[in-house]
Amino acid sequence: MDRDSVPPGPPRPLTDTSRAVWLEREVTGDASVVAALLPACFEAYARVLHPAEDADGGPVRWDAAASWAGGAIHPRVQFRALAALRRGTPDDPAPWDEPPARGTLAAPQLRALCAVLARHTGRADDCLFCIWEGWGWLGGSPATGVLRAESAEPGGPPPSRDPAPPPLRAPPRELLDGPRVRLPWRDHLLLAGPLAAASEIGDRGPGYFFQQSPNVFWPADRAWCAATDIELDSTYVGGSAALVAELLDDPRLETVRASPRDPLGEHGDDVNGG
Repeated sequence: MDRDSVPPGPPRPLTDTSRAVWLEREVTGDASVVAALLPACFEAYARVLHPAEDADGGPVRWDAAASWAGGAIHPRVQFRALAALRRGTPDDPAPWDEPPARGTLAAPQLRALCAVLARHTGRADDCLFCIWEGWGWLGGSPATGVLRAESAEPGGPPPSRDPAPPPLRAPPRELLDGPRVRLPWRDHLLLAGPLAAASEIGDRGPGYFFQQSPNVFWPADRAWCAATDIELDSTYVGGSAALVAELLDDPRLETVRASPRDPLGEHGDDVNGG
């Protein structure tokens, strides 16, 4: 196997959260705006819209929903406001079966996002990842999620032989009982690793892996910061104007411009009636 194609493995847990102090200082306490998710110090901002799903589990872009519903895509668009509109007929069903996922960006879009982010930092080899402490898969015995052991249970199926990356080796309690990154309204665990490891976080066990995108992540040089709040169906990114321009042009992602003062939540859509 080509060395470059080998998955990097999950990021390692950190019990020293000093590398996140700058983030704690920069985000605002106003939970109603984008600046509560990531710092307002960047040159430009973008919002990556999480795709909806069709009946076969395939991605459905928001612009397809807007075309069906007679709505508009704009920086403050909310999917629920789009879905409440209706231009079609009973013989013209909605193009989506499930609404966009909240709290995580699907793996294909996360990989596409990270491919762009990697070109706009000199430290793609050293990134920090915040994971909300409340995800259920983080608790367990001896550990679950990024800490789950890949071993067979008595009487159960043998361990998976797929090429999934190995679990973290750190003792789970060392992380779970350790300090937190304190952000407005949410506390997070802190992990570190290469940017490519962003796609290797999640609930892993014998024969399965449920990916969870980082809730906040940034490179060591702080060239950008990305955030996916647990209640939102979008991922916000702050960085250079060149980064945002590339995100807006990437056909793999559905992206709109954003601002630190943009409202969050389902009632911020002042175009589609949210």
